[in-house]
Amino acid sequence: MLFNRKTDIIGQSSVTIKTLIDDWNKFLKKDTYLISDEKAIFLNSLKSALKSTKTPWYLIFDFKLRTDLKSNSAKLQDLKKGIEGYNDLFMNNKKVEYKELFRNGDLILDDDQQTAVITDNKYNLIVAGAGSGKTEVLITRIAYLIKRKSQSIKPERILALAFQNKAAIEIKERLKKRYNINVEIRTFHSLGKKIIEDASKLNGCAAPAIKPECSEDYKYLNFIRMLFEKEASSNSKLQNDIVSFMKRYADNEVIKVKSDFEKKEDFYRYQRSLMYSALDGTKVKSEAEREILNYFLTHKLNDQKIKIIYEHPAYWMKYRNENGEEIIPKPDFYFPDYDIYLEHWAIGSNGRVPEWFSGENPTKEYTDSMNLKKEKYKVNRKILIETYHADYEKGSFTSVLQKRFLEALKVRQLNVIHEIKGLSYIELIESVWDCAQFVKQLPFNISQFIVIAKTNRLYPADIAKRIKNERWTPKQIAFTKIANLIYEMYQNELLKNNHIDFADMINVAVDHLKNDESLYNNTYDSILIDEYQDISTQRYDMIRELINKNAQCKLFCVGDDWQSIMGFAGSNLDFFVHFDKYFTNPSRTDLTINYRSIKSIVDTGAGIIRNNRGGQIQKVTKSVRDEIKPIHVFSSMHSRGNFNKYYEQIAKHCLDTIKEYCISQNYSYGDFMILMRIAKNPKLRNFISDYAGLLKIPITENADRPNCVRIMSVHKSKGLQSKVVMILKVDEGLYGFPCELENPDVLLPAILNDDGLRMKEERRLFYVAVTRAKEEVFIYS
Repeated sequence: MLFNRKTDIIGQSSVTIKTLIDDWNKFLKKDTYLISDEKAIFLNSLKSALKSTKTPWYLIFDFKLRTDLKSNSAKLQDLKKGIEGYNDLFMNNKKVEYKELFRNGDLILDDDQQTAVITDNKYNLIVAGAGSGKTEVLITRIAYLIKRKSQSIKPERILALAFQNKAAIEIKERLKKRYNINVEIRTFHSLGKKIIEDASKLNGCAAPAIKPECSEDYKYLNFIRMLFEKEASSNSKLQNDIVSFMKRYADNEVIKVKSDFEKKEDFYRYQRSLMYSALDGTKVKSEAEREILNYFLTHKLNDQKIKIIYEHPAYWMKYRNENGEEIIPKPDFYFPDYDIYLEHWAIGSNGRVPEWFSGENPTKEYTDSMNLKKEKYKVNRKILIETYHADYEKGSFTSVLQKRFLEALKVRQLNVIHEIKGLSYIELIESVWDCAQFVKQLPFNISQFIVIAKTNRLYPADIAKRIKNERWTPKQIAFTKIANLIYEMYQNELLKNNHIDFADMINVAVDHLKNDESLYNNTYDSILIDEYQDISTQRYDMIRELINKNAQCKLFCVGDDWQSIMGFAGSNLDFFVHFDKYFTNPSRTDLTINYRSIKSIVDTGAGIIRNNRGGQIQKVTKSVRDEIKPIHVFSSMHSRGNFNKYYEQIAKHCLDTIKEYCISQNYSYGDFMILMRIAKNPKLRNFISDYAGLLKIPITENADRPNCVRIMSVHKSKGLQSKVVMILKVDEGLYGFPCELENPDVLLPAILNDDGLRMKEERRLFYVAVTRAKEEVFIYS
């Protein structure tokens, strides 16, 4: 009985191990990469098999059984080592076997690049750095998939996706020229169009067409501008919403409430620190004071502008306090043309000051001070308009304000009839210059808002729900009301004639893939994506659906999260940074060597990104060139208010430097690139053009034009390089870093994942600018 039991134990153990070893040997014959899922299956089976090599307690003294089981355990341990070390050995063998594939003339892919090409997990992420040859890796990967001896893939079952048509053409041409290979290489929009056409054909209906007005970026922007201007010229509600946006333009923070604070005292301290910006930029201490100031800025008296000064010193009211110090009070508002004052008292309808006022008995202290001031006005025979917080609480505050202002004017000028009128929409836009620039920019920001919303698969009803249910800044709420109205009108225009736009080209394709199980089923064995850091929700959904429909398909994504600068177009960096959250058990390979820039530029770029705390992948970046040159930073002494002198100074210094390098160091004009956050800065561009003409320096916006100084926006420079890069206007403002003209803060309600978009993306954009340089960088601030 016991003998039979021992025979069963050793027999079952040996059979289990033989089966596992046989399965492993079958896999070895395939000569393929061991993907994570298969590896997990082998290791789990091995773990179970190890249990069969343990000697039962009641047979612990059976030496032969223990020896046989120990031998089986040793076989399993050897197998475990073989499984765990398999991919490293496979990798080394393939690097030798395909060494000619990894050679391009005198250039050979480095070890990291070869590892990226050979790694063949189900999901693969290649984390590249600037100048690390990621496109070369993508092209070689395609060639490797087709030319490898085991598990080679037919060209027609490979799909490569690029974000720009230019990049897709470049990949196609390089594959054809170097390897004589032709595979399906598309942009996401081109693939979306093909899916829609295929689905429409299957359904026996006409495929929707791109609306002609949306066929190109500038046409799309002009169409949005037309919708906006047409509506703004006649829709009084929209005009009021625009004015409301102007009034809230400086409100960049979400207003906190008491529940946001652990201690009541902290909330009170926060309330006391709040400042509010009026239309002309004046900072005031309460919302009521802002409404007062904005009222007089948006109205005229007898067709004349109303002059009003906030907290103007009243020297006639000066006094000495208990410490003997001379105090000069500053009444809330003063109308110099009429010598009339306005005080807004903080007494509410309950007869008390707000709860966050400081002091032992704040209401009594405030009332005593208020009464003293009132007496001063009376003694000095000054006309005083008084409003109370109680008036503000009741609503119709501006009606009360207007009535009391007219009453005060009647006292001052008894026989004069005064008439107050609101400024027209046009008058208001023209009277507040700073806000006016942003109102002129509204169609552009609305066009971006719509694109971003659609790339996040958010439509007007979704946006309205988000604004209602989530916390946003007053500025964001005011802008979104405007943008969503135009968005709804825009959608209705598309629906009229079965039209779509570029964003719909992907969204509608995703809907077809979700709704038709057979569509694109078992079509691809490999999908490769370039510039994956720019992936958006809609593009991710498209890839996810294709992967789900192709069980054997493997995904290969190449990108650099440090160069993610397409947030304005809806990209979501979370898909890259947390790749393993969206694709289980992926492999990650880093391309660490920069072949473009010298060491000092590579180190500077890494230093810039280190300030993006959180939301970026930490990685090593090394230059193949150990040279170190200083980064040149020139800071102008001209104040922000004197832009003409500032622009003239940097334009001259920049172009003089280029001329000097060309004369003394034998550089050509094509060795220089001038970059700006916003290339269409009219004043600065005029100075550059005029002075370049005097120096006979040829300048161009065309990146391919030879022997010219290239001048462009940082966005356009991505993928390009130059010996010397000169970055202009590296300072805050309308056209600078961070850019205030293209203000992404107002776009956030259309974005599902906010990674600190404004500052982090501006910093990544600056990183892109610096790392275009091979040898030298000049920064003007």
